[in-house]
Amino acid sequence: MNTEITHSHQLKITNVIPVTIQAARGYPAWIVVKVETDGGLEGIGEGFTWAGQARTISDCIASIGQQIKNTPATQIRSFLNRFPPRAGDRNWSAAVSAIEVALWDILGKAANLPVYALLGGKVRDKIPLYADHGIFGGADSWGECVERILAVKEDGFGMFKWDPFEGSGTPEPGELRNQVKKVETVRDAVGTDYQIAIDAHNRFSVEGAIMAARALEPLDVLFFEAPTVDEPEQLKTVADATSVPIATGELTCTRQEAKTLFDSGSLGLFQPEVGTNGGILETVKTAELAETYGLNVAPHNWCSPVVTRAASHACSVISNLLYQEYAGGAPVDSWENELLVPITQVENGHLILPDLPGLGFELNQDLIASKLIE
Repeated sequence: MNTEITHSHQLKITNVIPVTIQAARGYPAWIVVKVETDGGLEGIGEGFTWAGQARTISDCIASIGQQIKNTPATQIRSFLNRFPPRAGDRNWSAAVSAIEVALWDILGKAANLPVYALLGGKVRDKIPLYADHGIFGGADSWGECVERILAVKEDGFGMFKWDPFEGSGTPEPGELRNQVKKVETVRDAVGTDYQIAIDAHNRFSVEGAIMAARALEPLDVLFFEAPTVDEPEQLKTVADATSVPIATGELTCTRQEAKTLFDSGSLGLFQPEVGTNGGILETVKTAELAETYGLNVAPHNWCSPVVTRAASHACSVISNLLYQEYAGGAPVDSWENELLVPITQVENGHLILPDLPGLGFELNQDLIASKLIE
């Protein structure tokens, strides 16, 4: 992977600017970062802005930014060696990820090549996407939600994932049956040949996760995401008690944490988060590690279109890719599609990779200004 580039004039970082904007899909904020250089090139990045953590993440970006001023903007490995993501520290790791993504954008623009070309070249021209509950935004009823699921199937998305559950811990059997009925409704609506997956957002106890997983078994669920806390032994206990493959990765900040999960034998799929795990390079490395365990990956994404595009460059070079998550699509949030210029091109459930330098976009500055949070 070519993560260094030499010029007669080495680009130096002059400023790192976190920009907080209103988010879509009910999230309070997204943080986009601009990395400026003395050569006039600017890189754009983003980290996963966890709900309620925008100020902390912005402060972490600003702190790192002060420390990397006047350093080469194209030496990405050097940056990560100095500022690695930290296990269990999602805010710090999101800040590192945001800057790392922006540095790739600069490197690609400096080389006049797409980021995927600098990662060794793409193995696919378009990225298979799965849709998620982001499409539910503004829906007035569960019936309308089901209609939207059918619409994304018709649009070519290969899978749909959502969280049908409520509460936490160990559910009452009757409550669980009522919640699983929603999954039955969707399975009946989409048919037996369409893939669905279920998320639980780490809500259940081990006992509750096993109850939910077994209730899902007759419904041909492709995977069950985050059924309980991301603790390897607890996930292994759940995995051993069900035929439904277990997946996780959204909260995993480091490759070392990922390896511990892989070693446990608990997972059937891994979901690296570009906005949390250190960025594009770490996502590719973690996918390669997962492949040695016989695992496919489906990168998680609940961020803005900036991370969507960053993840697509990683996905384009990952050989063991299953899907990339796509959270856009709700009419009420259609403005997010205009955040990047050119907009992200999605056709027949696939993201089409642009043949443009860097990440392949510029920010819509007018829209950014209208969504700015001071």
